[in-house]
Amino acid sequence: MKNLKSIFFYCVLSMVTVLSMNSCKKNDNGGDGPPSISRIRTVFQSSQTTQAITAFDSTTSDGKIGTMYAVIGNNLSSAKAIYINGVSIYFNIAYASNTSLQFSMPTTVPFSNDTTNNTLTVVTAHGKASIPFVVQQPVPVITSVDQLAGIPGDVITITGTTFNGLSGVTFGKVPAQVISNVINTTTQVSVLKVQVPSGVTAGPILLTTKATKGGGVGTGPLLSSGTSLLSDNVTAVHVANGVFGFTTPIFEDQLESGWYDYGWSNSPTVDQTLKKRGASSIKVSYSGGYDGFGFGANNVPVSKDAAVKFSLYGGKDTKDRNVHVILNGNFNISVQIPLVEGKWTDYIIPIANFVDAKNPLPTFINGLVFQEFSGNASVFNIDDVGIVDIQK
Repeated sequence: MKNLKSIFFYCVLSMVTVLSMNSCKKNDNGGDGPPSISRIRTVFQSSQTTQAITAFDSTTSDGKIGTMYAVIGNNLSSAKAIYINGVSIYFNIAYASNTSLQFSMPTTVPFSNDTTNNTLTVVTAHGKASIPFVVQQPVPVITSVDQLAGIPGDVITITGTTFNGLSGVTFGKVPAQVISNVINTTTQVSVLKVQVPSGVTAGPILLTTKATKGGGVGTGPLLSSGTSLLSDNVTAVHVANGVFGFTTPIFEDQLESGWYDYGWSNSPTVDQTLKKRGASSIKVSYSGGYDGFGFGANNVPVSKDAAVKFSLYGGKDTKDRNVHVILNGNFNISVQIPLVEGKWTDYIIPIANFVDAKNPLPTFINGLVFQEFSGNASVFNIDDVGIVDIQK
């Protein structure tokens, strides 16, 4: 009888112990009640001067794509899903606690507008909780333009991201007519067709978007400015925003008045078959290494913000071959650009990229030479050559 009582006692004790442990687990996890959200906060911030990323706690009611945030509340440890504007987003359960969930805003979340619910919702094993949250729309970005020169009435194609809520397009300060704006809602890649307005000489292409939060004015595309090869053996790689049109055209379908071409060991011809746009380009055939082709004029005045802009098409077998661009006959300093075989590539080189301690900023342009610098015979086409002001 005593043995039976002892066995019964230990069985009851074991059950009480298991129940107590389970009860403790529930209390530790805090997942046995309906969830609540008190706020959303930032997790990190980046320094504008040092680019360092540091911890940062600031309550916010809106968020940016690619930024990390934390949901603060209670009974969140059993979270199954987070929704923003109705879209499920990934969160790492390893960083979850009863009072906090962390997530990074993905590109799949739609930007807030009149058709979105502008709400963040957390779903747990015991219910759901919501809080108002606006997704900021990034500034539009232009990644490519099919032509960076043209005449009024030309329809050009602008490709980029986040053209949602497009409210206007200008060439410099001149408004342009929008023909179409097609947006891939999955990738946010936008393809915009606009008509070149009258009264444009040279200026940046500017897109303006309006959104519940965010949007703004964007420009582009970023073009290669080559690699500056300075007289003190220093090299520097540069890029600059493209500019539509020319302050001073040098060659479009023909040489402009006051300009001439020249060179050595090459045979330039007018090519009406292969051109960037319009009716023709110049085909340059180098017979050997270090041949040169150039444009000349009589000291054309330029501002400190001037740049030379042109398009090159690399002919057959020009992959990995380079051309050096020389300004005003100064071969002590140059800018190296690659030839891209079988493709037109736009370049814009600020005259400041030809400057070092021994070579001051030019106040005029009287020569622009393209010299072969791979030691090989090669062929390329050049089109839409001119001077622009990158600050207009």
